[in-house]
Amino acid sequence: MTFYEVTIIIIPTMNQKLRVIYVSAEVAPYAKSGELADVACSLPKYLSYLGMEVSIFMPKYRNPEIESLPKEMIVSNLLVPLGEKKVKARVFKSEQGKYDIYLIDNPKYFWRENIYGTGKGEYLDNDERFIFFSRAILEFLVKTKLHTDIIHCNSWHTALIPVFLKTHYSHKSQFKKVSTVLTLHNVAYQGEFPPETLVLTGLSWDYFCPEQLSLGGKFNFLKAGVIFSDVLNTVSSSYKRAILTEKYGFGLEKILKSRKDVFFSIRNGVDYEIWNPETDSFIAANYSPPDLKGKKKCKRDLIKEFGLSLNVKTPIVGIVSYMTSHKGFDILLEAMDELMEMDLGFVMLGQGDEKYENSFSNFQRRFSRKMAVKFNMNPALAHKIAAGADIFLIPSLYEPCGLNQLYSFRYATVPVVRATGGLEETVTPFNARTLKGNGFVFKEYSSKAMVKALKKVLAYYKKPQIWQKILMAGFQENFSWENAAKRYARLYHNALKIKRGG
Repeated sequence: MTFYEVTIIIIPTMNQKLRVIYVSAEVAPYAKSGELADVACSLPKYLSYLGMEVSIFMPKYRNPEIESLPKEMIVSNLLVPLGEKKVKARVFKSEQGKYDIYLIDNPKYFWRENIYGTGKGEYLDNDERFIFFSRAILEFLVKTKLHTDIIHCNSWHTALIPVFLKTHYSHKSQFKKVSTVLTLHNVAYQGEFPPETLVLTGLSWDYFCPEQLSLGGKFNFLKAGVIFSDVLNTVSSSYKRAILTEKYGFGLEKILKSRKDVFFSIRNGVDYEIWNPETDSFIAANYSPPDLKGKKKCKRDLIKEFGLSLNVKTPIVGIVSYMTSHKGFDILLEAMDELMEMDLGFVMLGQGDEKYENSFSNFQRRFSRKMAVKFNMNPALAHKIAAGADIFLIPSLYEPCGLNQLYSFRYATVPVVRATGGLEETVTPFNARTLKGNGFVFKEYSSKAMVKALKKVLAYYKKPQIWQKILMAGFQENFSWENAAKRYARLYHNALKIKRGG
């Protein structure tokens, strides 16, 4: 036991020896669907600040952000096993200073308008796309003999990498001491596919059983990763507790419980080099609370950007989110008529399920003077909303961590959230008696509870002295990735210890 404790203590001095391969289907600002992209953008950078050698691997999507990225082709003909055939990939490298980005290129799989699908549903070949992506990374590592200590996988899209390492690549000496970490960002998304998808992996049908790759008769990518990864973690302690229950485990709770000895939680952080109103280049004016003159300019700019006809004194509620039921869009839709009767403006940025996009388009036509929606994930607009809105609404049914409430704190925008997961962990309800608290929280998942919370926050908006206290309480919070990265460093060394039996 003493040896184990000493190992944990000396971890910070060992960071320079670690070579981390960080794998994600999305990385901001090059490709973004949700908060995973923000994490994949910032965590590797902060790991590199600790002295680690970090390489990010992502697909080479066809979009302006990636096309404009300085890069060079380093492999022109990588043959990737896919079922009984081999499919060609190209690999590009972009040096980012402290870390590198490797882009896996195949136009058939990645030259598409969206990452995972459209508002009508996911791409029908997502199984093939991400099996190809995972195998391509491992084939590249074999071809280049790139030294690796940790392969950090994220969500279902990359969850087969640990499976392949312990099957197809188990005989490769370069991987014998490599440890895998799988981060569970949202277990509602598991990558469930028909049994015949297994053929694309080249694995024996012996693996398609409830003890390994199948769940409910389907090939479940995330379950496979949970079973085969050396270490698991998720993005808040509240969410970790939640997904060990039947209600929020989505069928994985028993498997996660069986792996409790290697299952950890590390809350996501904020990259204050990107999300900082004092230096933010996306916003109309820089500012630093308690001086909010710049924020007023940002509010005017937001009103203009979204084409609203509002007085600058009217409170604006902002939302930046993927549009789906688990993000609370069903109760939001139910409440919209009542919200539009209230003295407020409403701006929304996001994309997602077609039914929500159509419904909010209709509301925008009906209430164009005070409500507007933009159906994209434009990073500049996300920053403009954080800076220009007065209130940030996150009505999620469940929320593994949440980052927008953390961004809101720094931009002196008051979050109104439902008490779930990381939202409950980070937002302290304002107490009128003690005048303590950094936001507003409602517990019941209903439109009624959400509207009640918004009415409460609007009442305090009209009390400038109290409002200022709430703003400053949020601004003074510190959720920097610097602290979270140090915890990941300890997690990586723990993973290596588990893998290598040290």
